Amino acid sequence: MTRPHPQERVEDAKAKCPGAAGVLVADLTSVTETRKLAEQANEIGTFDAVILSAGLLYGPFRKTPDTGVPAMVFVNVITPYILSCLLKKPKRLIFIASVLHREANTNVKDIFWLERGEKEFQDFSAYCDSKFHIMLLTNALGGQGGTDKLEDGVETYVMLAEGDYDQSLTGLYFEPKRKIGEPLAATADENLQEIVVKACEDIIGLKLVA
Repeated sequence: MTRPHPQERVEDAKAKCPGAAGVLVADLTSVTETRKLAEQANEIGTFDAVILSAGLLYGPFRKTPDTGVPAMVFVNVITPYILSCLLKKPKRLIFIASVLHREANTNVKDIFWLERGEKEFQDFSAYCDSKFHIMLLTNALGGQGGTDKLEDGVETYVMLAEGDYDQSLTGLYFEPKRKIGEPLAATADENLQEIVVKACEDIIGLKLVA
């Protein structure tokens, strides 16, 4: 089994998107590289839509060097937070959640696993929690400003990227087939939203810009 070299992926992306302004590459488990990614993207200009779709589902604890946060939680929560803080504000900022946020622990304690540590880490639980936390972050930003076919999910991404929906809607949870979903009621809890935003702010040192 072989794994494509990053440069091979870059060339493949360029070939498939000949009109693209460029291809940016970064290690999204690194604060430094994620900051650099935002800087490079800002040099290109202001985007109509940014889809923060990078994510990890399974895997070991993998402590990140900058923060000590597990790689999965860093990529699923902290990376989109950093980019939300640093990117020039696009017309549409889209986060990718999951129906598995409904399986999350909603107490938002130790969301970065710094107290529980590697011994207590469970990747599935961490994933579910991270998707709940990213929905809280999405709703905080919105306040300021299974069996389905893959194509159904892609159709929703395209709809959001192109703005083919009521532009007055913000901070909502969209499901495949362009449906507005019903997330856990706790995702609308402003106190929980503030806790997640503050946790991200404290560990990274960046504040969201309204």
